[in-house]
Amino acid sequence: MLDFLKAGLKRNHAFVFDSALLPNLDLNIRQKINRVDESKIKAYHKVVQWQETQDSRIHPCFLHLYAFKQHMQLMLNKQFPFALLGIVHLSNQIKTFTSLDCCNELEIESRVIGFERHVKGISFKIKTTFYQRQQIIWQSISELLAVNKSAFAGKSRSDPYQLDVDQQLVNKWHCEPGIGRRYGKVSGDLNPIHLSQTSAKLFGFKSAIAHGMWSKARSVSEFQKHVSDDFFVDIRFLKPVFLPSKVCLWKSQNNPNETQLVLTSDDNRICHFSGQMRF
Repeated sequence: MLDFLKAGLKRNHAFVFDSALLPNLDLNIRQKINRVDESKIKAYHKVVQWQETQDSRIHPCFLHLYAFKQHMQLMLNKQFPFALLGIVHLSNQIKTFTSLDCCNELEIESRVIGFERHVKGISFKIKTTFYQRQQIIWQSISELLAVNKSAFAGKSRSDPYQLDVDQQLVNKWHCEPGIGRRYGKVSGDLNPIHLSQTSAKLFGFKSAIAHGMWSKARSVSEFQKHVSDDFFVDIRFLKPVFLPSKVCLWKSQNNPNETQLVLTSDDNRICHFSGQMRF
């Protein structure tokens, strides 16, 4: 919670959006974790509907919880040029290389990379790598957007989403009103836009919205029996999931080694995210 209080006070550096030059900085953190909290794993599995099984496989998105904490540290650094409140998560890709040993020490490193111009501001990426026994076991790249509010105003409009004929329904589920608070408690992501209708309205939303990383992890849980140590999932977040609501997960497979995913609204007119998985 303290990080989010600090985030509320942080402001954009002067003229960061007006400069002809993109930000040029090298921010990174590398830290050790003595061991993973197994009670945290159980709580995470419960909130993303991942079944506890005899093989004790951990959800491939779980380590993002530790990555997110480092991301916050990087963005709270005085050198980081953007205010945190209002930063939008555009995409997230995760690659697992081998299983996590919860009883052994981990090292985690995150680095800010790749500032680029965007129609709504400036985008950037944070690359995170986990090491165990000096080997890479997990890696992610999160793409985020610092919105230039002075240059972008109003709501974007788009045509209703059209399902492709080869898309098959995987499952549909109800996103309960409190899922933002439940996931926020487990993940540490206590951004007010996720917690309640009242706090979300302060930031211009009609109601609370589900965490994109919860929607992603909940969707991956539908494929639990296929997930192996060598796994890749890449999701682009498109439209928020307002709470409460029902969503539908669809899949298609033009390539035998890759499954395409889309998460839509109950009436299929809104696409909340699209992406792909490789097992």
